[in-house]
Amino acid sequence: MTKFSRLAKSEESASPHLPQFSRSLAEKSSRRLAAMPLFSDKEYREMHQGAADGLGVDTFYHALCYGAPQGGPLFKPEQIARSLASASGSSIDEPLPAAPVLSSFEDRAGTFRAQYPHASVYVSSLGNTFMKEIAGDLALDLRRAGLDVVIRDENSDIASMPPLSIVVAPHEFFTLGAGKEWMRDAVVSASFIYNTEQLHTPWFAKAMPTILASQGVFDISPQAAHLFGEAGIPAMHLEPGATLQTRWLEDVDMDHPLFDALPTNAKGQIFDPGAWVGRPIDVSFFGSESARRESFFGRNAATFAKLSSFIYYRRQWHGPILDYTEGRSLTRLAGHVAGHSKISLNIHRDEFPYFEWHRMVRQGMASGALVVTDPCLPHPHLRPGEHFFEEEARHIPNLLEWLIFDVDGQRDAQRVLKNTADLLSSNEADFVRTDAILSFLSKQLGGTEP
Repeated sequence: MTKFSRLAKSEESASPHLPQFSRSLAEKSSRRLAAMPLFSDKEYREMHQGAADGLGVDTFYHALCYGAPQGGPLFKPEQIARSLASASGSSIDEPLPAAPVLSSFEDRAGTFRAQYPHASVYVSSLGNTFMKEIAGDLALDLRRAGLDVVIRDENSDIASMPPLSIVVAPHEFFTLGAGKEWMRDAVVSASFIYNTEQLHTPWFAKAMPTILASQGVFDISPQAAHLFGEAGIPAMHLEPGATLQTRWLEDVDMDHPLFDALPTNAKGQIFDPGAWVGRPIDVSFFGSESARRESFFGRNAATFAKLSSFIYYRRQWHGPILDYTEGRSLTRLAGHVAGHSKISLNIHRDEFPYFEWHRMVRQGMASGALVVTDPCLPHPHLRPGEHFFEEEARHIPNLLEWLIFDVDGQRDAQRVLKNTADLLSSNEADFVRTDAILSFLSKQLGGTEP
């Protein structure tokens, strides 16, 4: 008896949690999960205390149809740490793609556009506002190739889904509101998935059934994309574009209580990304609470009291930042505050040191702030000491004071700021990214199932 032989017998329904997944799609997903070095039959059973045995189903089937949809752990933290460390070397050793010659890019884009002139990017209307930003950035990337791109949500007509469809943040789209109706073979197996969640989180677990069953995966983490690829899942590391900002706020944001709390000299709506020395806020931080952050800020309260600091520390009970509440202003306010800050601080939520793209690049670097972070997993193109400063958490207070008050520190800060400004000012990276997206999509749309 094979490890897939005890799947649900009905071709119409594989699981009460995945009611419209057929047996064949569940088998395909199980094969991919089994191929992931991260996943261990023995460790999964230990974490779930024999739940799979009790249900009389295989571990892979239980993980796909019960554990993952409920946000249960799929991998042991120790195995995640080992896998991320192993993937870090491989995922950053690839050379930076050369910028495509404009004429050849237009030829390739034209060929792709002739076959797939229309695309839809799907994102939940009920989810985190960050995901809508990512969906918008992805749409811009595809439009750069001349595609007609529409951003849709879970209330769209399923029957109108075009052959080229990409779902952003599947842990939200397929689980919130009417999105549950999209959890079916015809949608998931025909879609590309853009995963934004970290491997150890319950949100990543909820995304896994659709990741495993999809045509291919874009992942914001280079390490996760590499691990998917090792398991035979078509995957590409993709980060949204980022450009230097001179303004973040909209009219509605001025009514937010957080705007009222800003120092008077940090309320100007227009800021100069290059005017670093005169910025009124020394260091700013935006993030949600965690035990690790609680400890860091508690230990270093005296340092932050000495500096001109702006810390927005969001309690977990507030939940995600939603686009249909006053919280929709928070992401823009975070960028605005960074635009008036010398230093944008990143402290990891937990012991997994992912490169926090949204906080570090989208809000910090793009606003002309100097990014300081505790150690991160390696990034393919952004490097510590060249585009940001990286230091062990216990030494960050000393680094902050050196960068702000010491002449040599200020000089080094200006060097790094120039590097990031040069990088973000070039539109060459935009064409490289779009070219890579088209290449990946072309290969999967014309390829065969692994």
